[in-house]
Amino acid sequence: MTVTEQFSTEPPASDIPLEVLRIAGWTDGTRAERDALLGGYLRTLEQLTDSRLLGESLAVGLLHDTPEIRRQALAATVRLCPELAAEAVGWALADPDETVRGPALASLAENPALRSAGGSSALHALLAVLGRSPHQIAAGAGNYVTVADAHALASARTLLADPSLAATVLDELPVPLSADRLPSRLSLDGMRHVPAGRLRRGPRPGQERSWGDPAEAAVDEVMVEGFYLDTCPVTNDEYDAFVADVGEHGHLWCHPDEPRNTDHTRSTVDDPRCAGDQPVAGVSWYDAVAYADWCGKRLPTEDEWERAARGDDHRRYPWGAEFRPDRVRGLHSVLPSDGGPDLDRQAWLRRLADLRVAEQPALTGPVNALPGDESPFGVRDMCGNVWEWTSTRFLDGLPFQPRFGTMDPGDLSGEWSAEVSVRGGAWTSPPALLTAVSRAGKTLVTRSPEIGFRCAVGESGALG
Repeated sequence: MTVTEQFSTEPPASDIPLEVLRIAGWTDGTRAERDALLGGYLRTLEQLTDSRLLGESLAVGLLHDTPEIRRQALAATVRLCPELAAEAVGWALADPDETVRGPALASLAENPALRSAGGSSALHALLAVLGRSPHQIAAGAGNYVTVADAHALASARTLLADPSLAATVLDELPVPLSADRLPSRLSLDGMRHVPAGRLRRGPRPGQERSWGDPAEAAVDEVMVEGFYLDTCPVTNDEYDAFVADVGEHGHLWCHPDEPRNTDHTRSTVDDPRCAGDQPVAGVSWYDAVAYADWCGKRLPTEDEWERAARGDDHRRYPWGAEFRPDRVRGLHSVLPSDGGPDLDRQAWLRRLADLRVAEQPALTGPVNALPGDESPFGVRDMCGNVWEWTSTRFLDGLPFQPRFGTMDPGDLSGEWSAEVSVRGGAWTSPPALLTAVSRAGKTLVTRSPEIGFRCAVGESGALG
């Protein structure tokens, strides 16, 4: 019996335990309240002996709106209900929250029986998440910029190595989604003015190229109007203040396309390694847009971000022409022996595939902490620590105007028109990606411990 069959819209059976009904009805509250309900729910699961009742109770958690509850329910399913584990892992692999996808990937990698039983559903989910053809997956040539991407890539390669499984899944893949579906708190304190000027996109002509550099831009030079940009990325403390305000006053600042029942709480909120003065991470594009609107600001365009980082001389790094490991937090900071300047793409992907985020003593570092990490306009921390959301669509560079509100977030995986440009590299990035020219695309509902943001204001908006 599948998870879908176990869970229906019909009222639950009268013998469903009270602790399961309580977790099903919980939608909002304090972390302590959630943890208490979650503890009772998990203890109840351990005591259930009726297989149908156990399946129904597990499905309540697997389909919950709260990522932490989904994550714990997944672990319980793998442990307690092997006949449902394969489908549950397949669902979790397409989860928009990387803190849910990570444990699912680990379960798949560590459990050969699970791979065998759920290979078809898992490969479906992995191909959707990666959004790439088998040939690109084999070459590792896509926009794989997070640890979860690397783990998913390794699992997809393993499953694609089974010819019969790969043939079956590829024959059944659905047709891709069409691309045509396409009171002010404003203060300029903590922002830097970036004057109007030319931007020569990407590497300078004649400059030696790296594997992390983007393809040639369709329009290689543009004029960028003057604007203001946050000096540093938004921090956990600043973002948590916004979440608290949403809890008190409601969703007054959210993007109109935002998925229903969105909880803006960052997915890293329970991670003690993510201190208040570190850049916020584990937030979707919708979360970032809502925070920016709450501040009376907006997300920067990709061209604004690059101009702020490179200045009038179109430098490769915010601080100059040469890579300076002491001025940026990247893979060389987290794994000192594994992040050398000559690390190629395949070696980096192998290191990411072996990296266990939960076992790392530290992830991001404090903002504004590295001497010399400053652009010509005085903007800091533009490379490393976290990738930063922009307001630009990745594939074609047009303004991003999402129209996905009626869709399930999990259905957006692999949809090119739902990918947004992120810039700057992160704590898991090698030197080739820790530049002012590297770029990647991530689905707008992604919540990763490697992606944060900063805000911008146009000159006209600042005067208004």
